[in-house]
Amino acid sequence: MPFISTTADMERKPMKVIVFDRFKPGVTLETINPYLPEEVANVWRLWKAGIVRENYARADEPGVVIVFEVDSVEDAQKYVADFPLTKAGYLEWTFVPVQAPLPLEALMDPRVDVAEPYDRTA
Repeated sequence: MPFISTTADMERKPMKVIVFDRFKPGVTLETINPYLPEEVANVWRLWKAGIVRENYARADEPGVVIVFEVDSVEDAQKYVADFPLTKAGYLEWTFVPVQAPLPLEALMDPRVDVAEPYDRTA
């Protein structure tokens, strides 16, 4: 995270950006295999720096889902642009910025049952 130095910076709060990739046409696991050690090391460095907060393998198709904690979508795009597989032109990325919903407490009505068990589907 950048050092906070101005009033405007202090008012800006980090956001989470959910990022997921998709192989470009013709790209296979065999195509990307030589790049994986550096790709994984790059994500690990960002994880240790607190920039990547979560990292998942996609269950629906080959690829990853990464949750960044950054100041903007543009920041997440800059990090992704530096990934070896992005530089090689093998991936297309989707960026979804998310934030906490409205303060949930403000929506709570004391008549709403929030007691255990929370899962009432059983």
